Amino acid sequence: MHSRSSRVWCAIAVATAALALASPSIAQESYGITFAHGGVVEVESPSVPGAADPLTLECWFRSTANARQPVALISRWSERSKDEDAGSFHLSLSGSKKISFGLRSAAGQQAALVGFGDWSDGQWHHAAASWDGATMRVTFDGREVGRKDLTEWGPLAETSLPLTLGPRVDPWARRPGFFDGFLGGVAIWRVARSPQEILASLRQPAPQDPNLVAYLPLRAKAPGNVASDQSSNARHGRLDDTLARAGWALTPSWTEPQSEHPARDLFCYDLADVLGKSHSGIGRRILVSHESEERIGVLWQHPGTRALAITWIDASLQHHETHALACPEDALLAAGTTDPDGNVYYVVIQELSNDRPAGQEVVATLHKTDARGEPALERAIDVTQAGFNIFAFNRGVTRSGSLRYSRGLLGLILPRTMHRSPDGLRHQGAIAVVFSAKDLSVLRNLGQTSGHSMANLLTTNSKGVFLGIDLGDNYPRGVHLHEFTKNQKTSRVVFTFKTAHATESRNGSPVYDEISQDGKTFYKWSNDNGVYTELGGIVEAKDAYTILFATDQAPDGRVLDNSRAFRGCPDPRNLAMVRVVKNFGRAPGGNEISDVLMARLPRGAKAETGGFFDFGGRWSKQRVVGVTWLTQYGEGESVHAPRVTELANGNTLVLWEKSGDGESLHAMILDARGNIVNEEVDLGFSLHRNRQDRMLSQGGRIHLLASDGEEGVSRLFFFRDEG
Repeated sequence: MHSRSSRVWCAIAVATAALALASPSIAQESYGITFAHGGVVEVESPSVPGAADPLTLECWFRSTANARQPVALISRWSERSKDEDAGSFHLSLSGSKKISFGLRSAAGQQAALVGFGDWSDGQWHHAAASWDGATMRVTFDGREVGRKDLTEWGPLAETSLPLTLGPRVDPWARRPGFFDGFLGGVAIWRVARSPQEILASLRQPAPQDPNLVAYLPLRAKAPGNVASDQSSNARHGRLDDTLARAGWALTPSWTEPQSEHPARDLFCYDLADVLGKSHSGIGRRILVSHESEERIGVLWQHPGTRALAITWIDASLQHHETHALACPEDALLAAGTTDPDGNVYYVVIQELSNDRPAGQEVVATLHKTDARGEPALERAIDVTQAGFNIFAFNRGVTRSGSLRYSRGLLGLILPRTMHRSPDGLRHQGAIAVVFSAKDLSVLRNLGQTSGHSMANLLTTNSKGVFLGIDLGDNYPRGVHLHEFTKNQKTSRVVFTFKTAHATESRNGSPVYDEISQDGKTFYKWSNDNGVYTELGGIVEAKDAYTILFATDQAPDGRVLDNSRAFRGCPDPRNLAMVRVVKNFGRAPGGNEISDVLMARLPRGAKAETGGFFDFGGRWSKQRVVGVTWLTQYGEGESVHAPRVTELANGNTLVLWEKSGDGESLHAMILDARGNIVNEEVDLGFSLHRNRQDRMLSQGGRIHLLASDGEEGVSRLFFFRDEG
């Protein structure tokens, strides 16, 4: 079975929705350059035709914005004609349909030609201009759209200005130049090419053609500050700091078959030099926000030195700043968040050997600083068995804690290994705690959220109440939903899953005949730490919470088939959801999911029943009901690292990594009730999202942390949310 509508275009118009998505015909890994956030490419000593030689300029561009002021695409030009060196040529856009070609002669004469073309569809378009010493021509998508004959017009002006790609930097201008669009495939020829010749090599010129003096595709496998010249002259350009940092985006190339709909873009603010490579389990990175200043930030820990810092990115994407935070050199960042004023709250826990002397406790601390990292408060956390019962904090990325601010309170879900219990074991589980954000005092330790908590997420509902989900492998086993305040916690299991059983007998346990097959023998007891599920998020509607997750599904559609619970099982992991009533505390608890728990459950809805034998060999019943499947993948295909975020129009973006037949990010859009607004679409980008972290929507952008390529370099990416 293949993914539903995997090639269906998904676009949300500005008037009705929020995010434009298009399914690519070919997965495209390459970065392109956008000038939407400022910056420029310059070639200081370009290889260009001589002043008396013919000339052709070509490029590809893509934009839907009106050029209210002229926007240079290719130029050696100054608008101040009185400058001693005012340049010699430019190819520019002006208005929504004008393509301008300008020349300046050695005698100081200026000539201008305007052609017309419509690029408002958001597709890649080709612009070219040529000069043969007597005639100026402009072509658009290979068609001649302008021509002008000049008489008694001498050679072009000699100039030492750099070759500039993108809006020119004018030091006298009040505002820097911006072009809300992409530029690529820049070619300069020392011949005046005819429209027919231009059309013949529209997509890709031959780099070794002796008449091609410069060819800068403005494409790269990873962000950087060099624009490669692929002609034989190899006069590479350089991106200024702004463009190198904020100008790269994952976007389709003009060489790909174009969809009839606008392309999807995943913009990048490159923090690779700050964040470095992703390391599983250490070096955690947490997206945060400074709402009052509309800044996005990353709270991060260096994987080697354990140094802790907060990096803030300016809303204009013109710069960022990093501030060091207090952290012992042997401590791990367990959880962190910010409040609307940018104050930073974080929990660090000392890492000690499990074989340390009896009575030696780890040190755990809750910190508060201002947005610049200046310490405000810190409070020691009681790690003793009578307190938070923290013997050790695990390194696992998905087992990290979650901290959120809401209305003067801090909510925390913290997984930890506990001190030795009467059975002689150190068990693992998560707890929910509420602190005062003002003085960091503990207002209530609300106790365990699940045993063997394998992952967790925490947010708030519309009333400011903390709302979390965590993934427990027992007590009970499943996806747990929690709603908690400083006074109480309400919890229910909303979905449960299969269980792997032992392959050896214990205390005379009998063979589990019902699942023993194909040469595999299982016994009627289990100690399965596997959860076969990944958390996605919570979406709030007026009457219900929608819980999204990915989970294994057997070929017959079941999720409780224990015969399919083994390492290397090829069953697909599909995206699913359940809709839970807001007063879910009224429903019965446990692993048998009640119909009462589900919102708007159709009459006669089919439930799946099953169970597992626990560690002591006792039968534990399970029941699953109300599951809606959002993908139907086949063997070897899986959903990984799903996440959700609310769009500006109230709909929900669901993003995940798909593995199997090609790996790439996929997306889907749902309304508040979980109905599919736009079907699944392959975004064509192979990224690995920061597993524990959320996506964060702010300032018309949807941000996520992810790593790209084999080196696993972490970067900040964002979609535009234009609803």
